[in-house]
Amino acid sequence: MSVTRVFCAAALWLLGASASHGDDWPHYGGDLGGQRYSRAQQITPETVGGLIRAWEYRTGDVAGRSPKVMRRTKLQGTPVLYGDSLYVCSAFNMVAALDPATGTEKWRYDPKVPENLKPGNLFGCRGVAVWEDLGRPADAQCRLRVFTGTTDARIIALDGRTGMPCEDFGTAGTVKIDIGMAEKWPGEFQITSAPVAVRDTVIVGSAISDNVRVEAPKGVVRGFDARTGALKWQFDPVPQTEEQALAQGWAPGSHKPAG
Repeated sequence: MSVTRVFCAAALWLLGASASHGDDWPHYGGDLGGQRYSRAQQITPETVGGLIRAWEYRTGDVAGRSPKVMRRTKLQGTPVLYGDSLYVCSAFNMVAALDPATGTEKWRYDPKVPENLKPGNLFGCRGVAVWEDLGRPADAQCRLRVFTGTTDARIIALDGRTGMPCEDFGTAGTVKIDIGMAEKWPGEFQITSAPVAVRDTVIVGSAISDNVRVEAPKGVVRGFDARTGALKWQFDPVPQTEEQALAQGWAPGSHKPAG
Protein backbone atom coordinates (compact mmCIF):
# COMPACT_ATOMS: atom_id res chain seq x y z
CA MET A 1 0.00 0.00 0.00
CA SER A 2 1.37 3.39 -0.92
CA VAL A 3 2.16 5.80 1.90
CA THR A 4 1.63 8.87 -0.25
CA ARG A 5 -0.91 11.17 1.38
CA VAL A 6 -3.14 12.57 -1.34
CA PHE A 7 -6.62 14.07 -1.44
CA CYS A 8 -8.28 13.95 -4.87
CA ALA A 9 -11.31 15.75 -6.25
CA ALA A 10 -13.32 14.55 -9.22
CA ALA A 11 -15.41 16.66 -11.55
CA LEU A 12 -17.91 16.04 -14.29
CA TRP A 13 -16.27 17.26 -17.45
CA LEU A 14 -19.56 18.24 -19.05
CA LEU A 15 -21.36 19.60 -16.00
CA GLY A 16 -20.06 22.86 -14.60
CA ALA A 17 -22.66 24.05 -12.13
CA SER A 18 -21.23 25.56 -8.93
CA ALA A 19 -22.25 24.31 -5.50
CA SER A 20 -24.66 26.30 -3.38
CA HIS A 21 -24.51 26.54 0.41
CA GLY A 22 -27.13 23.80 0.59
CA ASP A 23 -24.68 21.44 -1.10
CA ASP A 24 -22.08 21.78 1.66
CA TRP A 25 -20.79 18.85 3.71
CA PRO A 26 -20.43 20.78 6.99
CA HIS A 27 -19.98 17.78 9.28
CA TYR A 28 -17.95 14.58 9.25
CA GLY A 29 -21.12 12.56 8.64
CA GLY A 30 -22.74 15.12 6.36
CA ASP A 31 -25.05 16.42 9.09
CA LEU A 32 -25.11 16.26 12.88
CA GLY A 33 -27.08 13.02 12.65
CA GLY A 34 -24.37 11.39 10.55
CA GLN A 35 -26.81 10.41 7.81
CA ARG A 36 -24.21 10.89 5.04
CA TYR A 37 -26.96 12.02 2.69
CA SER A 38 -26.39 14.54 -0.08
CA ARG A 39 -29.12 16.08 -2.20
CA ALA A 40 -26.66 16.69 -5.02
CA GLN A 41 -27.94 15.18 -8.26
CA GLN A 42 -25.14 15.61 -10.79
CA ILE A 43 -23.42 12.30 -10.11
CA THR A 44 -25.69 9.40 -11.07
CA PRO A 45 -25.18 5.85 -12.38
CA GLU A 46 -25.44 7.36 -15.85
CA THR A 47 -22.90 10.18 -15.36
CA VAL A 48 -20.36 8.64 -12.98
CA GLY A 49 -18.37 7.33 -15.92
CA GLY A 50 -17.67 10.92 -16.97
CA LEU A 51 -15.82 11.80 -13.78
CA ILE A 52 -12.24 12.93 -14.21
CA ARG A 53 -9.67 14.15 -11.70
CA ALA A 54 -10.05 17.89 -11.19
CA TRP A 55 -7.10 18.33 -8.82
CA GLU A 56 -5.09 16.59 -6.12
CA TYR A 57 -3.58 17.85 -2.89
CA ARG A 58 -0.59 16.34 -1.10
CA THR A 59 -0.48 16.74 2.66
CA GLY A 60 3.31 16.56 2.92
CA ASP A 61 3.18 13.85 5.59
CA VAL A 62 5.66 11.73 3.65
CA ALA A 63 8.39 14.34 3.43
CA GLY A 64 11.32 13.69 5.74
CA ARG A 65 9.78 10.77 7.63
CA SER A 66 11.37 7.35 7.90
CA PRO A 67 9.69 4.24 6.46
CA LYS A 68 9.42 2.90 10.03
CA VAL A 69 7.32 5.90 11.07
CA MET A 70 5.22 5.89 7.91
CA ARG A 71 4.25 2.26 8.43
CA ARG A 72 2.43 3.41 11.56
CA THR A 73 0.24 5.93 9.75
CA LYS A 74 -3.11 5.90 7.97
CA LEU A 75 -5.11 8.39 5.92
CA GLN A 76 -8.82 8.06 6.74
CA GLY A 77 -9.96 11.67 6.75
CA THR A 78 -13.34 12.81 5.42
CA PRO A 79 -13.01 16.42 4.20
CA VAL A 80 -15.53 18.95 5.49
CA LEU A 81 -16.96 21.51 3.06
CA TYR A 82 -18.18 24.66 4.80
CA GLY A 83 -18.83 27.83 2.84
CA ASP A 84 -16.00 28.42 0.40
CA SER A 85 -13.41 26.17 2.07
CA LEU A 86 -12.68 22.45 2.16
CA TYR A 87 -11.08 21.47 5.47
CA VAL A 88 -8.85 18.38 5.61
CA CYS A 89 -6.55 16.74 8.15
CA SER A 90 -3.59 14.41 7.79
CA ALA A 91 -2.18 11.40 9.60
CA PHE A 92 -0.02 13.68 11.77
CA ASN A 93 -3.00 15.96 12.47
CA MET A 94 -1.99 18.76 10.14
CA VAL A 95 -5.11 20.77 9.22
CA ALA A 96 -5.49 22.67 5.96
CA ALA A 97 -8.14 24.79 4.27
CA LEU A 98 -8.37 24.33 0.51
CA ASP A 99 -10.16 26.06 -2.33
CA PRO A 100 -12.71 23.37 -3.26
CA ALA A 101 -12.67 24.36 -6.92
CA THR A 102 -8.90 24.28 -7.46
CA GLY A 103 -7.35 22.50 -4.48
CA THR A 104 -5.21 25.56 -3.75
CA GLU A 105 -4.09 25.67 -0.14
CA LYS A 106 -5.41 28.70 1.74
CA TRP A 107 -3.67 27.93 5.01
CA ARG A 108 -2.28 25.03 7.00
CA TYR A 109 -1.62 24.39 10.66
CA ASP A 110 0.82 21.80 11.97
CA PRO A 111 0.39 20.82 15.65
CA LYS A 112 3.83 19.15 15.67
CA VAL A 113 2.73 15.72 16.87
CA PRO A 114 5.82 13.81 18.11
CA GLU A 115 6.97 10.90 15.98
CA ASN A 116 8.11 8.86 18.98
CA LEU A 117 4.55 8.02 20.04
CA LYS A 118 3.37 4.43 19.76
CA PRO A 119 -0.38 4.77 19.17
CA GLY A 120 -2.27 1.50 19.11
CA ASN A 121 -4.58 2.92 16.44
CA LEU A 122 -1.69 4.29 14.38
CA PHE A 123 -1.14 7.95 13.54
CA GLY A 124 -4.33 9.18 11.94
CA CYS A 125 -7.12 11.73 11.70
CA ARG A 126 -10.63 10.97 10.49
CA GLY A 127 -11.86 14.54 10.24
CA VAL A 128 -12.42 17.93 11.83
CA ALA A 129 -15.44 19.82 13.13
CA VAL A 130 -16.47 23.30 11.99
CA TRP A 131 -18.49 25.58 14.27
CA GLU A 132 -19.67 29.14 13.74
CA ASP A 133 -20.18 31.40 16.75
CA LEU A 134 -23.19 33.37 15.56
CA GLY A 135 -22.99 35.63 18.60
CA ARG A 136 -19.75 37.20 17.38
CA PRO A 137 -19.41 39.97 14.78
CA ALA A 138 -19.07 38.70 11.22
CA ASP A 139 -15.45 39.86 10.98
CA ALA A 140 -14.40 38.75 14.47
CA GLN A 141 -11.42 36.44 14.87
CA CYS A 142 -12.47 32.84 15.47
CA ARG A 143 -16.13 33.44 14.72
CA LEU A 144 -15.65 30.39 12.50
CA ARG A 145 -13.74 27.67 14.32
CA VAL A 146 -12.19 24.42 13.17
CA PHE A 147 -11.70 21.82 15.89
CA THR A 148 -9.32 18.89 15.60
CA GLY A 149 -8.10 16.16 17.93
CA THR A 150 -4.55 14.83 17.92
CA THR A 151 -2.69 11.58 18.46
CA ASP A 152 -1.11 13.06 21.60
CA ALA A 153 -4.57 13.80 23.07
CA ARG A 154 -5.01 17.50 22.42
CA ILE A 155 -8.07 19.43 21.25
CA ILE A 156 -7.13 22.41 19.11
CA ALA A 157 -9.34 25.28 17.96
CA LEU A 158 -8.32 27.19 14.82
CA ASP A 159 -9.68 30.26 13.08
CA GLY A 160 -11.50 28.91 10.04
CA ARG A 161 -10.41 31.85 7.90
CA THR A 162 -6.73 32.10 8.83
CA GLY A 163 -5.73 28.84 10.50
CA MET A 164 -4.41 30.68 13.54
CA PRO A 165 -5.10 29.17 17.00
CA CYS A 166 -8.06 30.66 18.87
CA GLU A 167 -6.31 32.21 21.86
CA ASP A 168 -9.43 32.20 24.06
CA PHE A 169 -9.81 28.42 23.78
CA GLY A 170 -7.91 26.56 26.50
CA THR A 171 -4.28 27.66 26.60
CA ALA A 172 -3.43 29.53 23.40
CA GLY A 173 -5.94 27.47 21.42
CA THR A 174 -5.21 24.05 22.91
CA VAL A 175 -6.76 21.82 25.57
CA LYS A 176 -4.76 18.82 26.76
CA ILE A 177 -7.02 15.91 27.67
CA ASP A 178 -6.64 14.79 31.28
CA ILE A 179 -7.17 11.02 31.21
CA GLY A 180 -6.85 10.73 34.99
CA MET A 181 -3.92 8.31 34.95
CA ALA A 182 -0.44 7.85 33.58
CA GLU A 183 -0.02 6.28 30.17
CA LYS A 184 1.97 3.06 30.14
CA TRP A 185 3.70 4.35 26.99
CA PRO A 186 3.41 7.59 24.96
CA GLY A 187 0.45 7.30 22.64
CA GLU A 188 -1.53 4.69 24.58
CA PHE A 189 -4.43 7.16 24.65
CA GLN A 190 -5.24 9.20 21.55
CA ILE A 191 -7.98 10.95 19.61
CA THR A 192 -8.65 9.63 16.12
CA SER A 193 -12.31 10.34 15.34
CA ALA A 194 -13.59 13.72 14.24
CA PRO A 195 -14.95 15.98 16.98
CA VAL A 196 -18.62 16.97 16.83
CA ALA A 197 -19.67 20.57 17.50
CA VAL A 198 -23.26 20.86 18.75
CA ARG A 199 -24.58 24.29 19.72
CA ASP A 200 -21.77 25.62 21.93
CA THR A 201 -20.21 22.28 22.85
CA VAL A 202 -17.42 20.40 21.09
CA ILE A 203 -17.58 16.67 21.80
CA VAL A 204 -14.65 14.27 21.49
CA GLY A 205 -14.24 10.56 22.00
CA SER A 206 -11.31 8.42 23.06
CA ALA A 207 -9.14 5.81 21.38
CA ILE A 208 -7.02 3.35 23.33
CA SER A 209 -4.94 0.31 22.51
CA ASP A 210 -7.30 -2.67 22.56
CA ASN A 211 -6.63 -5.94 24.39
CA VAL A 212 -3.32 -4.82 25.91
CA ARG A 213 -4.02 -4.41 29.62
CA VAL A 214 -7.02 -4.55 31.92
CA GLU A 215 -6.46 -1.22 33.65
CA ALA A 216 -6.21 0.80 30.45
CA PRO A 217 -7.23 4.45 30.10
CA LYS A 218 -10.99 4.87 29.99
CA GLY A 219 -12.89 5.39 26.75
CA VAL A 220 -14.61 8.51 28.02
CA VAL A 221 -16.67 10.87 25.85
CA ARG A 222 -16.08 14.50 26.81
CA GLY A 223 -17.85 17.77 26.07
CA PHE A 224 -15.95 21.08 26.09
CA ASP A 225 -17.12 24.67 25.85
CA ALA A 226 -16.57 25.61 22.21
CA ARG A 227 -15.54 29.14 23.18
CA THR A 228 -13.33 28.64 26.24
CA GLY A 229 -12.33 24.98 26.11
CA ALA A 230 -13.59 24.39 29.65
CA LEU A 231 -14.70 20.81 30.36
CA LYS A 232 -18.51 20.80 30.62
CA TRP A 233 -19.21 17.10 31.13
CA GLN A 234 -17.83 13.62 30.61
CA PHE A 235 -19.49 10.24 30.11
CA ASP A 236 -17.93 6.87 30.84
CA PRO A 237 -19.81 4.10 28.99
CA VAL A 238 -18.47 1.46 31.38
CA PRO A 239 -20.90 0.90 34.29
CA GLN A 240 -19.67 2.27 37.60
CA THR A 241 -21.68 -0.04 39.85
CA GLU A 242 -23.34 -3.44 39.53
CA GLU A 243 -26.70 -1.77 40.22
CA GLN A 244 -26.66 0.08 36.90
CA ALA A 245 -28.80 -1.55 34.22
CA LEU A 246 -25.87 -1.60 31.82
CA ALA A 247 -23.88 -3.77 34.23
CA GLN A 248 -26.33 -6.64 33.73
CA GLY A 249 -24.64 -7.42 30.43
CA TRP A 250 -21.22 -7.76 32.05
CA ALA A 251 -19.74 -10.73 33.87
CA PRO A 252 -19.85 -10.21 37.67
CA GLY A 253 -17.14 -7.77 38.71
CA SER A 254 -15.72 -7.37 35.22
CA HIS A 255 -16.54 -3.66 35.13
CA LYS A 256 -14.45 -2.84 38.21
CA PRO A 257 -10.95 -2.54 36.67
CA ALA A 258 -12.04 -0.01 34.04
CA GLY A 259 -15.28 1.37 35.47
